[in-house]
Amino acid sequence: MSYAVTARAALFTLATALTLSPPAQAAVSADCTESSITLPPGALYPNGIARAADGTLYVGLITSGNVLRKRPGKAWETFFPGADTVFASNALRLDERRGLLWGNSPDFLSGGKARANRIYALNVADGTLNRSLALPAGEMGNDIVLGADGTVYVTETRGGGILRLRPGETAFSTLYRDPQLAAPSGLGAAGIVLLDDRLMAVANFGTGKLYTLSYNDPKPQLTEMQLPRLIENPDGMGLAPDGALIVLENGILSGQGRILRIPSPKAAGMHQLEVLREGMESPVNLTITPQGCAFVSESRIRHRLLPGHETEVPDSFRLYQLPLPLTAAQ
Repeated sequence: MSYAVTARAALFTLATALTLSPPAQAAVSADCTESSITLPPGALYPNGIARAADGTLYVGLITSGNVLRKRPGKAWETFFPGADTVFASNALRLDERRGLLWGNSPDFLSGGKARANRIYALNVADGTLNRSLALPAGEMGNDIVLGADGTVYVTETRGGGILRLRPGETAFSTLYRDPQLAAPSGLGAAGIVLLDDRLMAVANFGTGKLYTLSYNDPKPQLTEMQLPRLIENPDGMGLAPDGALIVLENGILSGQGRILRIPSPKAAGMHQLEVLREGMESPVNLTITPQGCAFVSESRIRHRLLPGHETEVPDSFRLYQLPLPLTAAQ
């Protein structure tokens, strides 16, 4: 996610009723065990995370354009050192078929004149920059999802919209924009995931609401998902193999980050919120394997948004691996 807000701007009133359901029974490969992975010294505020089919992990950082890589059984290494146009490495998404690693580079917490937000792609073969596309002035990308045909979808967090780049195009266009995807804090549309070839799910970080959007319709329709409570800063999202929606609850105000599960996100009516993990510090992004193993980046950047705590940099940063509960439908 992109953090272009202060702690005060991120506040919103949570529903008092906290209705939670126990998670479904787990049924994941024994190769996926709940564990954590410590990042190397100097790798601050992880955000973007992607995993290749061979188990290689790629991790991006919120305040640096560096992209780290960890091959199975190997130590962490610098895959891409950043560039003049790549000064952050958020929301990494891997397109293995086309050999590209997409990322988002917003300029925030810089303390100076903000540079234009760019969406970039790296060549997986050699870690070189394939392209770097500037977004229109004033727009800020947040999260990314890739279509099967290589189309890139980006949440535009300031204006509350969805941007799209189809194969062969050289610039992003606005697919959809709606005030419901904006927020008074200036940080609205965040996590995004394709539920199928017709519907996508979109999170509003500032309001705590989730939506579905019929993104392939000539006139896309936005529908609010009915939830038992508001989610405190819903951030990165992913789709489990059984069709469940996995949502990261960032928890800027409370400091209580969670991993949530919504069993049937396309169904009508009230949805269940299952808590898979609690006590995390600003979980921001994730990637999920076809077998249902989730890898989550814990940014620990909350202190940068709380007045008086800006210099309290954590001494270490981690990724978390956990098996997702899968229903019999999978």
